[in-house]
Amino acid sequence: MNRYFAILDIESTGGAYNEEGITEIAIHKFDGSQEIDYFQSLINPEREIQEFVVKLTGISNKMLKNAPKFYEVAKRIIEITKDCVIVAHNTSFDYRILKLEFDRLGYDFTKETLCTVELSQKLIPEADSHSLGKLVKALGIAVSNRHRASGDAQATLELFKILLQKDATKEISKSLIKKNEHFHLSQKQIDLINNLSEKAGIYYLYGKEENLLYTGQSKNIKTTLSKKFASKSKKDMSLQKRTKHIIEQLITNELFRNIKFIHETNGRFNLNAVKKISPENDKIRLLDKHKIFLVIEKENTSAQNYIYFIENGALSYFGVCKLNYQISKIKILKKNLIKIEQHLSIYGQLIEQKFKENPEKYEIQLLED
Repeated sequence: MNRYFAILDIESTGGAYNEEGITEIAIHKFDGSQEIDYFQSLINPEREIQEFVVKLTGISNKMLKNAPKFYEVAKRIIEITKDCVIVAHNTSFDYRILKLEFDRLGYDFTKETLCTVELSQKLIPEADSHSLGKLVKALGIAVSNRHRASGDAQATLELFKILLQKDATKEISKSLIKKNEHFHLSQKQIDLINNLSEKAGIYYLYGKEENLLYTGQSKNIKTTLSKKFASKSKKDMSLQKRTKHIIEQLITNELFRNIKFIHETNGRFNLNAVKKISPENDKIRLLDKHKIFLVIEKENTSAQNYIYFIENGALSYFGVCKLNYQISKIKILKKNLIKIEQHLSIYGQLIEQKFKENPEKYEIQLLED
């Protein structure tokens, strides 16, 4: 029997883990050389769409009022995916949501899956990022209608064609295809995730006896940990079993969050978001302009000031201050800030990067020795 692939993308409502619903689905049936069938439809999820999802996809409940419900398209999905391996960019999300909808109908939708994120990491290890948007741009794949099922499914199909060509021995494809009978999280894990915020911050996973297992940072804590707790990698599965509770510290300010995260982890984790400073910019670095000074970022929504204390071209202290007298008196200021014990170049790179992107957000205050 020939191997068929159902390359798909799903847009969902967002919301609590395993309570989401599908709002749009697109599926390309592919025989390894050409597309042989296609299905796309908006779907009425019969539940509210999260506001951040509406902004991302443009799909609203009003748009879906007259769209078919999932049970009305389920038969077509079963037909087009028959004898197929499910392929998606981050299969742990798309397949879980699709299987969840079928579970609600009492139908066992169990398929082999292949994740183009994992495959691209194996076959294109030199890529700066393995996100769908960055990969298709790097590979010159024309994409339209991003963050909609039709556009993302088409992009994934074109990416998959390239990956198949690179997989000369077919061994990687075979190793990444996996069965998913145990894809759902335990109730304990679901409860841990459902109590998390969808805001940015740093999170801490603890095991028995308050033992800190893992520290991470994210723009959306719930989304990031949902993926980690659904992952089937050995490292993540071990972490899932050992995690007893999760503490989160919400920090919306990206520069402060990244610096605090690096400081707390002693630089063990690399931040992929940090751009390298070019040699030209190194000659006129902000951090080298003065001997001792403050870089101050004022928060628009509060009286908070994010303070970065620079000495001799390096970050020495950082923190948050509200009162002007704290900023003007060095001894008092240092007591209110966090001292940098391990000087890392990445601190300066982060500050330089953010200042260059939007210098109007920052104020430079010179200090006397």
